[in-house]
Amino acid sequence: TQATSVDHDQRVAATNTPSDTRRLIVVRGDNLWNIAHRHYGAGYHHTVIFGANQDQIRDPHLIYPGQVFTLPKVN
Repeated sequence: TQATSVDHDQRVAATNTPSDTRRLIVVRGDNLWNIAHRHYGAGYHHTVIFGANQDQIRDPHLIYPGQVFTLPKVN
């Protein structure tokens, strides 16, 4: 099951921090490409998410529900 963009927005909004950094709670059906596409408008920015969360992601093909990822800004 894939999360809708409304679900994505709610998950990001619910975990905003005071700084420019946003956070996202991973749910079943998420993958880095789709998260990047919804958040940044382009799936190839999945490398930005991976780079910011390397302490939690050993294999970029395997992410798990409940993980909380940092979503840094991209220029």
